[in-house]
Amino acid sequence: MINAAIIGLGWWGKNHLAAVQGKRGKLRFVHGVSKEIDAALPLAEAHGFTLSDDLERALADPRVQAVVLATPHSLHTEQIVRVAAAGKPVFCEKPFALKRSDAERAVIACARAGVALGVGTNKRFWPSMVELRRAVTSGALGRIMLIEGHYSN
Repeated sequence: MINAAIIGLGWWGKNHLAAVQGKRGKLRFVHGVSKEIDAALPLAEAHGFTLSDDLERALADPRVQAVVLATPHSLHTEQIVRVAAAGKPVFCEKPFALKRSDAERAVIACARAGVALGVGTNKRFWPSMVELRRAVTSGALGRIMLIEGHYSN
C-alpha cells in the first residue's frame, strides 16, 4: 500500500478521494492539504487522514510516500519541483503545466531527483482524438470555423 498526500481538496480533489480512500487498492491518503481547513475538516475526519494547510507539512510527514496534486493549474510547476526535491513521486492532474518551459522544469526536477512523475489522463492521445486531429489537419472537413464538443464517461 502506498501512503500518499492529496494536495487540493476542492471538487477534483474530492473526486480523487472518493475513488481511492477505503477501496481495496494500492493507494490511500494519509495526509490532505487544503487552504480551506474548515471546509476540508469533515473530509479528513470521515476519511481518516491528517489535514494541514501547507504542502511542506505534508512533505515532512514521514508516512507520506507519494503526492497527488489536484490544485490550480498555475501552482503545478512549483509544487512538482518541491515534491521532487523532497524525493517523493508525484501525480499531477492536467494540465500538467501552462507553459512548455514550466513543463520542462518540472520534468527535469523529477529526473534529477530520480522520482516518478505521472500526469492525469489526457484524451488527446485517444484513438478517436488522433483521428479527429488527422481529419482536421488534412482538410477533409473543410475550413473549421467552430468546434463544440461534449463527451460522457
